[in-house]
Amino acid sequence: MTLGLPEHLAKASLSRALASAGHAAGAVCLASAMVIAVASIVVEPVGEIGPDRQAAIAAFVLVGVQAALFALVAFHPSVTLTVVYLLGGTAVVYGLTVLVMAPGNGFETTNNALLAMPRTALLLVGGAGVGSRIAIAWATLGWGLGEAAAFLGATAAGAAWAPNAAAAAALGIVVITRVYDAMTRSDARRETALHRASQQTRELVIRHDYELRAIARLHDTALSHLVAIAASGSGPVDERLRTAISHDLSLIVGRDWATEHAEEAEASGARTGPGGANAAAGASLGTRDGSAHAEGDPLRAGRGGPTTTVAAPTGTAPLADAFGVARDAGLAVNVSGAPDVLAAVGPRRRAAIEAAVAQCLMNVARHAGVDDVEVALGRADGEVTIVVVDDGRGFDPERVPDDRIGLRTSIRGRIEQEGGRARIWSRPGVGTTVMLAVPEGGE
Repeated sequence: MTLGLPEHLAKASLSRALASAGHAAGAVCLASAMVIAVASIVVEPVGEIGPDRQAAIAAFVLVGVQAALFALVAFHPSVTLTVVYLLGGTAVVYGLTVLVMAPGNGFETTNNALLAMPRTALLLVGGAGVGSRIAIAWATLGWGLGEAAAFLGATAAGAAWAPNAAAAAALGIVVITRVYDAMTRSDARRETALHRASQQTRELVIRHDYELRAIARLHDTALSHLVAIAASGSGPVDERLRTAISHDLSLIVGRDWATEHAEEAEASGARTGPGGANAAAGASLGTRDGSAHAEGDPLRAGRGGPTTTVAAPTGTAPLADAFGVARDAGLAVNVSGAPDVLAAVGPRRRAAIEAAVAQCLMNVARHAGVDDVEVALGRADGEVTIVVVDDGRGFDPERVPDDRIGLRTSIRGRIEQEGGRARIWSRPGVGTTVMLAVPEGGE
């Protein structure tokens, strides 16, 4: 029984709803008892205060006290107020039993309508706490105290005691309702556990994603800056390099350090000074002195091959940041294929693949022992593929230590995070080939 509520909210909501229904029924019982007491007062002759009128006034006051305590519990449920109400209600039932069962009132046993109302209100207390077990415990306690008070009152009045059928029926209704609610929500508890487990799984995935981005960004920026500073030689740091370091430092210490910025490629223009990002891409494809192979944005197809002019899909040169890393490290990049294939992927996916290519070029500059590298771009079978090839020293991928995060996090982790794949082929003495493939589209 969930009434369309979410499973993890149904228990508290339904428990409060059932308690409110019980409070409404208890209020009706006490109001009825007070009306009967008032009617008994009114029917007495005016100006006379006989024993019957005194008893009716006493009954009205007693029921009024119980009604006041009942209102406190209904509006401010707590264990203390619940206990106070049960004790006060027990005293009220005892007093009413003495009054009602007095000789001459015509009642044979305590099983009558007048005593049924305060005793029923006593077990409909609802009480503090949420859940069927707690509600049944409070109701049972209220019913037991009411019967005990009626027994003591009947003994004091010299009358016969008998369990009240109406109060017992009310207790049965409460128990049946609460048990049915608990049974129908047994599956809901399992579903709530599944909901929490699912939520925790999502939180772990998000946390892993943030940790991966943090490690990759810190590794990339720190490493590329150290290599660039080492390659720049002695003397003052180049203003362009200083600007790039300031830009990356602002990303690391800023609030949005974990966000992959689609506009980050546009900021690469600030790294290169006059000429913007296109000039950076052109310079990055040249030799160590930064000279371009042709006018505009040339990309050489292999060594000595024909040149191609870049048509940047987003207004900036493709792989500008990655080629800027190579230029800073003194590495010449020879590009083949169609650079505009990057237009087939979303900004976040493009930023990830550019960062992975930059890390590949950085690894070549640091470890391969060569002055140039081949980069091939392609698009087929719904994927954009970039291959980075060098003929340097090479290495054994199986023997890379686990604490080396360049390949594991900055390259493979980034690509797999975007649903892609990274393959590495290398052997000592024969060079290294890295293939990065990501699906088209994405964010």
